[in-house]
Amino acid sequence: MNSRAIIGLSIGSGFEAADAVLVQAAGIGLGLTPTITGTARIPFSQETSQAARAAFRLGEKWPAELNQTLGETVAQAARQAATSARCDFRSVQCIGLLARLPECRTGTDNEYPTATPAEWVAEQTGLTVITGFRGRDVTAGGSGQFITPAADYLLARHPTEERVLIHLGSVASVLFIPAGCKVTEIIGFEAGPGTRLLDDITRLGTREREPYDAGGKRAVQGRCLTAIRERWQAHPFVHRAPPKSLPRTLLGMPFLVDAFERSRELGGSLNDLLCTATHFVAENIGASINRWLPPASSDRRVLMSGGGVRNGFLWKLLADQFPEQPLASLSEIGIPSTGRSAAAAAVLAALTLDGVAGNLPMLTGAAGGRLIGRIIPGDIRNWSACTHWMARQTAEYASLGRVA
Repeated sequence: MNSRAIIGLSIGSGFEAADAVLVQAAGIGLGLTPTITGTARIPFSQETSQAARAAFRLGEKWPAELNQTLGETVAQAARQAATSARCDFRSVQCIGLLARLPECRTGTDNEYPTATPAEWVAEQTGLTVITGFRGRDVTAGGSGQFITPAADYLLARHPTEERVLIHLGSVASVLFIPAGCKVTEIIGFEAGPGTRLLDDITRLGTREREPYDAGGKRAVQGRCLTAIRERWQAHPFVHRAPPKSLPRTLLGMPFLVDAFERSRELGGSLNDLLCTATHFVAENIGASINRWLPPASSDRRVLMSGGGVRNGFLWKLLADQFPEQPLASLSEIGIPSTGRSAAAAAVLAALTLDGVAGNLPMLTGAAGGRLIGRIIPGDIRNWSACTHWMARQTAEYASLGRVA
């Protein structure tokens, strides 16, 4: 059976750290059996995190030196993941990178074009990098936002246990994987706001002194403002049937300003607004699962991932939504709770090299399955190995170019 080592990298929307995993991938295409054998997580400096968040949120030009810093940091994480797996870095086939970076705003009007973080990774490591997975789905009419489920399916499927994966990232997403199912039988959607709502309220309410509500310590001291929570719960997106993805403009500055104004009218504090938002995030996830997923079987397992797993108050409120189903971290099945996106990036990169569509049209709304990702060649040796692999797989497994 064909087997190769692939590294997955991710940069979260909060720009807290670079996550890396090394995946040993046995098999090809949708017959892939990925196993995580190494991990690494390198925090960005406070200065880098603040600069990246500000540029991303305010639509400012993306400084060239920031791209270099991000790229060099994730390249370092890639090497550490290989070391933790005791894997010869030269034997790694390629790197997959998932990141929300506004590459179109790099540089300034008077500069030559600048390198993207992915190009810095290729330069630093000599390995071929596959990134930009969302764009190809968008060109096919999809949302491009819920791009990892095919990879999540291969990483988390189980023959006898049905699994619900809740990702508490900037947006909260839900993925249902029935026991022993085919990839076309999974159900997934973006349920609504996640940690970005909590982070933005914290940053705005503290005038940037606190980047997020660490552990939910502010929210747990507040009271839930029922009028605001009910207003948010009445939003049409909350009641829209899947497939659906949360419009990123929905939670922009006008939404936040309105939230603070209504909180002041009700005599609420920052802690009260955070408490309300945390309740809303948890209750919306619970309601979405009850509304759009099949009734729970006795073998259902609910697994959580993303930066929100470190928010103890959010975890408690989610546990209240599933009183008969204990929540667990995704790490319990061998996938780091904060490294899920990195692991997915590795698997998506493998699918692309195998000539297999990595998007799932029934979840994104695309016109069909597509090969996804932009390829940035590594050094001559590595690129030659990648092209040889691609030629061999697509010649022998041409039928795998379709989503099963």
